[in-house]
Amino acid sequence: MPVFVEFPDGECREVPSQLRAMQQSIGLGEFEQVPLNCDPVWKYECAGTGWIAVLRKGQLLPLRPQAPAWWQFVKLMLDPERRSTNDTPVEEVGESRLQSAA
Repeated sequence: MPVFVEFPDGECREVPSQLRAMQQSIGLGEFEQVPLNCDPVWKYECAGTGWIAVLRKGQLLPLRPQAPAWWQFVKLMLDPERRSTNDTPVEEVGESRLQSAA
């Protein structure tokens, strides 16, 4: 459900939003429509009864894991293009290498 936000050039645009419980509400079930701050260029602030867009300062960086995940060390779980050519699984080689347990 979108909400209208006024941008610095005077244009009002629809922005994705969510319903959030009101902070000051004493009654039951009072909600307000709040824009999602998911735009990398703009953040949205309340101005009276409406919303305005403000240019973000700084830089947003995507979250990256600090260390490689445990599964990145298991060769079978790698993407096919990242596997080396000599690391073919047993099923691809053929049944001649399989031995029965009996």
